[in-house]
Amino acid sequence: MVKRKSMIACLALLALCGCATPQSVQRQAIANCQAVGISESDPEFATCTYAYARTHLENRLEMSYHDALDAAPPNRQRHHDGIF
Repeated sequence: MVKRKSMIACLALLALCGCATPQSVQRQAIANCQAVGISESDPEFATCTYAYARTHLENRLEMSYHDALDAAPPNRQRHHDGIF
């Protein structure tokens, strides 16, 4: 029983650690905008950071979707041509 509870707690912690925090996504978006030459004083800065943050979240969602599709194990049954 203790092993089961500790396993559930461990999985919950791993799930939380795997999520990017909004602050880290925002920091990366700011760095990306500054890398393309848009500084914090530019009027387009808010739009740029929103676009980069949104792109990151959409990419994560798409990766999760593809991971869910690939969750089933591959078909390991061998097909032999000409053998019935």
